[in-house]
Amino acid sequence: MRRTFPLMLSLPFLAAALVPGSGSAQESTTRGFNVGLHASGASLRVQDDDRRNAGGGGVVIGYGINRRILLFLQADGAEFDVQSADVEGKYKMWHGDLGVRFHFASSLRSWVPYLQAAFSARRASVSNAVVNQMPAADGSMLGGAFSVGGGLMVYFKETLALDLQLIWSNGKFTEFKVGNLTESVPGVDAQSSRFNIGVSWWP
Repeated sequence: MRRTFPLMLSLPFLAAALVPGSGSAQESTTRGFNVGLHASGASLRVQDDDRRNAGGGGVVIGYGINRRILLFLQADGAEFDVQSADVEGKYKMWHGDLGVRFHFASSLRSWVPYLQAAFSARRASVSNAVVNQMPAADGSMLGGAFSVGGGLMVYFKETLALDLQLIWSNGKFTEFKVGNLTESVPGVDAQSSRFNIGVSWWP
């Protein structure tokens, strides 16, 4: 009985030592509230027109309901560098995304790849418009799109990561606005893409 009692006391410590990963430090998290900021390189192609490139930035707000699934809102804006156009002015594009992200997560890794999909609202506009050296009314195109993409988060510490992201959006512009006049149309095909580099924080 004297020998059995010390052995019984040592069993919990032995079991703890045999549990895989029990002594490993957590390297990353994908649960709970999340906010991210990023710089963005974007492009837009409308119908068979040439693709236009733009630069800007954006923000992401999300909530990880578990380590795999995150629901998010994302807003991106970019300004085009247009050298030659029928209408001169300041060309911009906005995306607003409501979507879900799937993390290939392990808390014992300092890197987490992911895939995401979203329903998007998209707007392209020109302001300070000039036609034939004469001021003209500002104009915009609005419509919906479906966006898919993926990315990679590389963690500096458990709650802060570098976020690299690539997104493609496909849809139609269905509303055109010039000045105070708005017209609905059957739909003009448009494809856009975004490459984002930023930080993601889990407070």
